[in-house]
Amino acid sequence: MFRQFNGRLLAADEHPRVLEGTWPHDKLVMMSFPDEAAFLAFSNSPDYEEISRDRKAGALATVLLVKGFAPGS
Repeated sequence: MFRQFNGRLLAADEHPRVLEGTWPHDKLVMMSFPDEAAFLAFSNSPDYEEISRDRKAGALATVLLVKGFAPGS
């Protein structure tokens, strides 16, 4: 489903190790999209809304939208 919106799965870890600070969650999933518009199209798509319904019902999640580095910057 990521490819449909030019997204890539960068990491998925069931047990990330905390090296500094605190992390109150069990899992980490990191995705990359070419821009905010592509992410919003993905996250607001009917297909993702259907998939995320189970996640939202069974887990407390924090979703962050962060800007990456542009190549050459």
